[in-house]
Amino acid sequence: MSLQIEAVRAAVADELEARGIGLPAWRQDIREGRRDDHPFMVGALIWARVAALAPAE
Repeated sequence: MSLQIEAVRAAVADELEARGIGLPAWRQDIREGRRDDHPFMVGALIWARVAALAPAE
């Protein structure tokens, strides 16, 4: 699995929307990369990096 930041951004925004968290403009900021320093994105990027480095089973 390669780290695709656009896919991570979209996944975070989609999950926040599904849970009713945040306003649409804020989620759009996440999608467009203006919130990469937000805790939701930092956690997601760390998880994606770890998943990308994990050996395939």
